[in-house]
Amino acid sequence: NDTKVRADNIVPVDYTTPSLNQAEGERYELWDRLLNELYGVLKSQLSVKEMDQLRVKQREWIIYRDNKAKEASLVNEGGSAEQLVYLGELANQTEIRCYTLVNDYMK
Repeated sequence: NDTKVRADNIVPVDYTTPSLNQAEGERYELWDRLLNELYGVLKSQLSVKEMDQLRVKQREWIIYRDNKAKEASLVNEGGSAEQLVYLGELANQTEIRCYTLVNDYMK
């Protein structure tokens, strides 16, 4: 929840494309750091078999996340919003995955 509050409070310096991209990039980085932290905790909580299964699911999820972000960004392909949408979708999907790991795997 702390990450959610911090991510929601990231605001661009101004509303130029570079500033908006930077803000979305920071939001993605926050969620990605938490995702890696959660994954590390799960390594110590899950059995070897459970961790192996999660590792496979995580690799599948990374492909899914990247594809979702690319698909979303193609609506603005070639435009100034393409990168912004891509970063935003990476952040959104990573946030969802963090909550999934906590709710479905944490003990």
